[in-house]
Amino acid sequence: MFSNQTHTSAVVDTHECSALLGFAASTIRISRVTGTLAGFSAPAYRKIGRKVVYDRIVLDQWLDQFANQPNTATRQVGI
Repeated sequence: MFSNQTHTSAVVDTHECSALLGFAASTIRISRVTGTLAGFSAPAYRKIGRKVVYDRIVLDQWLDQFANQPNTATRQVGI
């Protein structure tokens, strides 16, 4: 029997990683060389033969380092 639930992979490729993080795929590729992404350490990846994959858990942890911001205003502006 097949399940009706969608299967989400534990690993994603560079294009899926770029969509999840909101960066261009080329930026993700460059981050593997420079070791930085958005001024922080780039997320860890695995190279399996010629294929590069990222663990979804690692990407979630990388995103978690950025705090949610309610707004960028330093003070309220009266209307």
